[in-house]
Amino acid sequence: MNLSNARYSLLAAALFLASCGGGDKDPKAELAKLKADQAATQAKIADLEAKTGAAKEAEANAAVPVSVIKVAPQNFAGYLEVQGRVDFDQNATVGARAAGTLTSVRVQRGDQVRKGQVLATVDASILDANIAELRTRMELAKTVYEKQAGLWKQQIGTEVQYLQSKNNYEALQRNLATLNQQKSLYNVVAPYAGVVDNVLPKLGETVAPGAPVVQLNSGQGGKVLADVSEAYAGSIKAGDKALVTLPDMGSEEIESTVRTVSRTISATSRTFTVELRLPGNVASKLRPNMVATVRIKNYGNNSATVLPVDLIQHDEENAYVLVVSNDGGKKVAAKRVIKTGQTYNGKQEVLSGLKPGDEVISAGYQNLNDGQTVKVG
Repeated sequence: MNLSNARYSLLAAALFLASCGGGDKDPKAELAKLKADQAATQAKIADLEAKTGAAKEAEANAAVPVSVIKVAPQNFAGYLEVQGRVDFDQNATVGARAAGTLTSVRVQRGDQVRKGQVLATVDASILDANIAELRTRMELAKTVYEKQAGLWKQQIGTEVQYLQSKNNYEALQRNLATLNQQKSLYNVVAPYAGVVDNVLPKLGETVAPGAPVVQLNSGQGGKVLADVSEAYAGSIKAGDKALVTLPDMGSEEIESTVRTVSRTISATSRTFTVELRLPGNVASKLRPNMVATVRIKNYGNNSATVLPVDLIQHDEENAYVLVVSNDGGKKVAAKRVIKTGQTYNGKQEVLSGLKPGDEVISAGYQNLNDGQTVKVG
């Protein structure tokens, strides 16, 4: 059995060597024959694929899957965001009106005071002495005047004596009134009703005219002030809608309106100031110098075409997006040149180049080329 197997193996090897080494076939002719056979085979494969739909399936499998956004008009608003601060119409530091030493401080932090109430006093002892002296002189002048007036009625004495005594008495009256007005300057008086926020100097300290004594806040007329770059001087105006956020009172946005716009540009910061009023229920909770975030509406379009900013691509000349287009029954990516407008909060306004119903490719566009087949998912 083993011998028989060996003979068969030797015979097969001999036949193989004969077939390999036998004959003198032309290699070029053999290569041409093989290529012709390959072409015929490929033609048969293509014909069978066309009959069975395999070509269409292969084409479909080659399409790039994408997601789209259908263009539709929508409301678009642009806002200018700036930092603001809280202020009040009646929030002031009441200062001394005369120089001297504080002889009394009659209020403390948190006190409710009325308009005209004396908050503190400055030493006016010298002025008090002058007033006392003047009163004595005035009493004498009054007595002389009354006696001269009585004598003049009886036709005793001269008219000049009567007029001199009258003039002297009236002059002293005016001097006393002047000294009393001067003495009032030594009182620190509340210019309006409010709450004492702070008392700055201590009893016995020396103050100068204008030196702050009491911080007084009425709690009325709460407002938000914001400094805006002069670049927006032509686009921000009174009546513009705004949204205000007060971080210390929560993150909720409060609807407001620009009340006034300053016409003066700061020479140092190149900004102008806008004032916004808040609703009464919010204004009553405000505190001076609170930080505010202000968003002023400076652009609006109720029928705008808007796209996410990252969908818009740029070449050397234009901005463009890729849209889904039909090409002979196939869906392909098509480059669409657009003109852009305002940008806000990651959204870009498109002024031209798109129409309602267009399908803008929103996912899968990064590696697409113009005309490439796509499959909308």
